[in-house]
Amino acid sequence: MIPKLRILIVDDTAVYRRILTEVVESVQPDAEVSACPSGRLALARLDQAPSDLVLLDAVMPDLSGLETLRLLRARHPDTSVIMISGTTSAAASSTLDALALGALEFVRKPEGADAEASRAELRDVLRPLLRHVQTRLNLRSPVTLPPIRRDPEPAPAAAPSAPAPPQPSRRQGPRPSRFDVVAIGVSTGGPNALAEVIPNLPADLGVPVLVVQHMPPFFTASLAEHLDKTSRLRVAEAVEGEPVLPNRVYIAPGGRHMTIRRMGGPEGPPIIGLNDNPPENSCRPSVDVLFRSVAAHFGGTILGVVMTGMGSDGCEGVRAMKRQGCHVLTQTEDTCVVYGMPMAVDEAGLSDEQVPLPRLAPRIAYLVGSGRSA
Repeated sequence: MIPKLRILIVDDTAVYRRILTEVVESVQPDAEVSACPSGRLALARLDQAPSDLVLLDAVMPDLSGLETLRLLRARHPDTSVIMISGTTSAAASSTLDALALGALEFVRKPEGADAEASRAELRDVLRPLLRHVQTRLNLRSPVTLPPIRRDPEPAPAAAPSAPAPPQPSRRQGPRPSRFDVVAIGVSTGGPNALAEVIPNLPADLGVPVLVVQHMPPFFTASLAEHLDKTSRLRVAEAVEGEPVLPNRVYIAPGGRHMTIRRMGGPEGPPIIGLNDNPPENSCRPSVDVLFRSVAAHFGGTILGVVMTGMGSDGCEGVRAMKRQGCHVLTQTEDTCVVYGMPMAVDEAGLSDEQVPLPRLAPRIAYLVGSGRSA
């Protein structure tokens, strides 16, 4: 029997509690959903009746979302937490701190005059997250075996075995003799994963690093600021038309696709291009958009990296880069918060190496460094 998901919504505003409750019940009709108006009440309720998932407002009076999360993680480490955040820069910074404390992900509070459109956006964002938490709950629950038949029936004819999933590719020839750019795609679990990779890259890496992290506006700027404070490379949110320089990390702005253009023609120096084209894979910025653009302008001298994230954004972009002869690293399943984006690349046979998160930065530095010294 599939266990029911127990969800607690914590927000000091009655309107948001009602909206979130309605959205969650429409996405997960079998879930047991309850709500409360403060962090203190939430902790008391969890002590009496644990929940599988808490939707936690980032900004609340008395006990803030961050303080509530810190206590919740200490007292109920198995409970997943999704932060509900506003769209101010202060809320973005607080939310990144919450992710560092162990929150699974965050979603933005509904805003705008169109209430139904806001609810639809929330449903689209929460649906895969709730599915992910339900899957984790199913894996933790004991399996109930069916009763043994006393008079067994004849065994049915064996069904044809399904073909084995494609294995990660192994490069048939030598990898590129040099790398001119590192292109990274990441989503759910990404801020913490990037915090383990970017600050551990050397100051003299020698190539630019282009990053698409699925995040809304304000959040990517805060992410860049957080990483820049702890990194030897310069980290910043990308700006339209700026040159793409070595030893810089460019993070695609939330809500905009990031591409590469050439200044003055096909042989000109690379510069950043930003656009508001429609989302791809329900994402803007999209990893596929960046990877295709990088493939068109850097050819086979690309080191591609696909890290933790939900969905398959990046897989088709990797395919485009592989046609040019690039080298691709994917984060290993055991070190991903969500093994979705790397899995899509792995199962398509497009990964050259599967690398645990703690080894990604040294591996990137080694590959880029050996290519430059060759």
